[in-house]
Amino acid sequence: MINTFAYIFFCLFVLISFAELILAFNELEKGRMILKPFSLFFLALSALFALPDHPLIYIGATLGMIGDIFLIFVKKRKLFILGTVSFLLGHFCYISEVLFIMLKDNPVPWWFYVIALFLMLSLTLAFYPFSKKITNDRYLSLLGNLYLSVLVLVTLVSIIASAKGFTDFMILGIIGGISFLVSDLILIKATFIKDFKRRDYYIMLFYLLGQALIVIGLTFTYIF
Repeated sequence: MINTFAYIFFCLFVLISFAELILAFNELEKGRMILKPFSLFFLALSALFALPDHPLIYIGATLGMIGDIFLIFVKKRKLFILGTVSFLLGHFCYISEVLFIMLKDNPVPWWFYVIALFLMLSLTLAFYPFSKKITNDRYLSLLGNLYLSVLVLVTLVSIIASAKGFTDFMILGIIGGISFLVSDLILIKATFIKDFKRRDYYIMLFYLLGQALIVIGLTFTYIF
């Protein structure tokens, strides 16, 4: 049974998210920036009260909140990098939790690390020429590609878990991972290629949906 406080904080997450999307749609930046970190703050608290014994879920959401704070200053290179690193670590938390679900008390086999590392390095290097041309920054390009490769890994691990029949709720993680990827591709386009009207509305719509679905999918897997 889900803790009452988990419901309360999730409802607050939904309310704050709707308010933020309304502000973003109307391009009211000051209000949107003030509200931005609170969405993931309440989502993390919801996960904490729902599953206090599974810290990787609410730590992942908390790292998302920290990333949100850094990306308020998206045009400042160092803060943009710190925000990306925060999201990267958050997704490693989600990936680890999915692996715990699949393997239970068994250790992660060595070959998984080899395959995961190979996939991440392959995607990072394959898209480097394209991303370097867009960002005109070598380190930012490599970090950005690495982050996107981890997003792909989140989705793939969720697909594997779902295909193996570990949980019906893992499909939420798949959709969440894809939503997250769409959000970041929109962010890259708006930041490095061409800005456009209501950019933050579309970025936050897919981002909040992605975070919510990943956290809900993992939480429901343990509860139901």
